[in-house]
Amino acid sequence: MINQLDEMLRHLLDSELTTTPGGPPIDVAVRPPDDSWRAAVNASGNPAVNVYLVEVREARDQRTSGAVDRADPEPFKVDCHYLISAWIPSADPNVATPTVVEDWLLGESIRVIADAAPLNAASIFGSPLPPQVDPTLEDVDMPTKLLPPEGYPNLADFWTGMGHGNTWHPAAHVVVTLPIRRRTQALAPPVRALHVATGVGGDAEDSLVLIGGTVRDSSGHGIPGATVELLDASATSTVATATSDGAGRFTFARLPAATYQLSARTSTVAAPLQPVTVPGNGTFDIDIL
Repeated sequence: MINQLDEMLRHLLDSELTTTPGGPPIDVAVRPPDDSWRAAVNASGNPAVNVYLVEVREARDQRTSGAVDRADPEPFKVDCHYLISAWIPSADPNVATPTVVEDWLLGESIRVIADAAPLNAASIFGSPLPPQVDPTLEDVDMPTKLLPPEGYPNLADFWTGMGHGNTWHPAAHVVVTLPIRRRTQALAPPVRALHVATGVGGDAEDSLVLIGGTVRDSSGHGIPGATVELLDASATSTVATATSDGAGRFTFARLPAATYQLSARTSTVAAPLQPVTVPGNGTFDIDIL
């Protein structure tokens, strides 16, 4: 999906950057700004903007606790660090002060990205999205940090590694947080009912039961963090409480065979009481509509 973010930035700059009327077009490319890039700019004769991904790190400040327990896990979020630089042909006779023109073009690139932040695929491409863009990005505002105050820490080493023909060049540091969709996980079947026979010596065995179910929303998706309460048959006394896990599942252990009332609630809505028989042959799922 990172390549889709590359294309998003390229398309944004390519569609928004313009020179003076009648002036040459501005080329925008995603590639290393090395010696071959400088040669390509000189060969084209057009001013150009280079977009290059220099680093990818996990966005730990946006990590979601417990996401791995869900059947449809939260996206893995990464910070994509880009360097944006502006270039003009070095032998262009029409430009007396090439550095000033490059600085102008870099400033225009910063303005375009600032106007578009936070980056959103639907805003940049329009609707419908191009087929190469993942549909999960259609309505996502991706946090965009433009020119973070600490700057890019290894800029000198970066330009050294780009070849002998490239000396220090000003660049805009842009960080975009990209949600990477993870593969849907197949969860084990939920616990329904498990009989546990207990007894010591010649004592009669007692039958204790482990039951489990899922708290679901109106779409059938599990609701994590819901409070599940098991009450006696008259609903006057609480027998046990539990909290649903990341997939909305819950269990109650060591229950005597009996009739109970089962309920669940979130911070905003509660499900009505439903009678359950333990052990029973049914399910113990709870739908919160």
